[in-house]
Amino acid sequence: MKNIALFGICGKMGRSMLSELILEQDIKIVAGFDRINIGTDIGILTGREISGIKVTDKYEDIKAAKPDLVIDFTGPEVVYKNILWAIESKTNIIVGATGLSKEEIDIVKEKAKKIKSKVFIVPNFSIGAVMMVRLSSLAASYFDNCEIVEMHHDKKKDAPSGTAIATATAINKKKNFNALKFLSDEKETIEGSRGAFSDGIHIHSIRLPGLLAHQSVIFGSKGQTLTIKHDSIDRSSFYAGLIMAIRNIDKLPNFSYGLESLIEI
Repeated sequence: MKNIALFGICGKMGRSMLSELILEQDIKIVAGFDRINIGTDIGILTGREISGIKVTDKYEDIKAAKPDLVIDFTGPEVVYKNILWAIESKTNIIVGATGLSKEEIDIVKEKAKKIKSKVFIVPNFSIGAVMMVRLSSLAASYFDNCEIVEMHHDKKKDAPSGTAIATATAINKKKNFNALKFLSDEKETIEGSRGAFSDGIHIHSIRLPGLLAHQSVIFGSKGQTLTIKHDSIDRSSFYAGLIMAIRNIDKLPNFSYGLESLIEI
């Protein structure tokens, strides 16, 4: 039995994953952490029977619950703090929240090397999204340039998405398309028109109601384009990756990044 504390338990992702996790025979939710609905029984969040476990915003309450693992679906404003707390508390943590800077990830990686607990950062739990990133890195060597368009719901707080950044990084390891954001004769007549720029790739972020999580990686060469596209149309698409991460985290090193750590392609 693995005892889990779910951070961001009251958010859309937290509630969706909670509804699935409570059905597993080898998993027990022992604590829920959020900044809203403090004192609410977590059973109410899923429309099930009262569990006796209440939502808290205090780290002391989480520590008292003695979880084997923290799963974090909070947000960019608190996720870094949560990871550092888990490291200091010697508690394994799977991070599904995005918004961490590269500098913060580097710090977490160094701290994780010095402890016995594990940090597993997963920008996207969708197995299809992991395949998209891997296929994009394979295609990179055969094209002249690449741009990424990522589309998410209008409540997403960070841009670009963690998946888009991870995709750009993976592609850059195979080919560096652009040393500079603009060509020598190129200029923006409206600032930001060419999007963000990461690892030699332009990234364009769209936020609209009605969307969930979508990304297109568009490669171009003379006379042709290749588009590798992935769509998550329901949050249930993330559960297979999450349960894979939970059941395999003990096999991973102290720091791991991306679900591809567990998927052989």
